[in-house]
Amino acid sequence: MGENVGAFLFLSLGMIVVTALIIGYKLKKQQLEMRGSDPQLGPEVDALRAQLAEMQERLDFTERLLAGGRASQEDTSA
Repeated sequence: MGENVGAFLFLSLGMIVVTALIIGYKLKKQQLEMRGSDPQLGPEVDALRAQLAEMQERLDFTERLLAGGRASQEDTSA
């Protein structure tokens, strides 16, 4: 009976690994298809992604500064 449980767990784990590999393959394939057939597009897209990430970090920083300023103003006026 213990052998059946072990075999079941082994097969379940194998199915999970295979599913994860298939999903990873499909995502990578989709990424490559989105870049198009122009090989020069890839570096441009990567540069734009980097710029967007930097802009998002700056926006988050600014929001934290503004939220901190509001909190200190509320503390002083209370």
